Amino acid sequence: MKTITKPPLTLEAVADHFERWRSNKKKGERIPEVLWFEAVGLVTDYPLSRVCRTLRLCATDLKRHQAALSAGKELAVARSERSFVEIDPAVVDQAMRAGGTPVLMELERPDGLRLRMQPTNSSDMLALMARFMEV
Repeated sequence: MKTITKPPLTLEAVADHFERWRSNKKKGERIPEVLWFEAVGLVTDYPLSRVCRTLRLCATDLKRHQAALSAGKELAVARSERSFVEIDPAVVDQAMRAGGTPVLMELERPDGLRLRMQPTNSSDMLALMARFMEV
């Protein structure tokens, strides 16, 4: 059986994630838990001070998130942010017929990568979704 391993994120990659989020955030918006999780993961490979300086984070806040994760506590994530929606291929096919309601779909992976698409047929869309969600 093949074991799939995910390479660890680099400090530069996480810094890019933070910069993309900061460029699109609304005033007063909190840092998403996904980004905190990525930042905490860097502390095993980089000094805390370097991670905080590069990501422009408060060391106290990063330590608090690190403690919460190591204690096995789930950080506050709104349930409305996580939901499963089953896609019925027949509904997609019907919507894509001439005169049907346009279909637009946006997917977001745990690492923050987003995919927005308007599919041309349901089999292509489902294959693309499966490929995109592979981590």
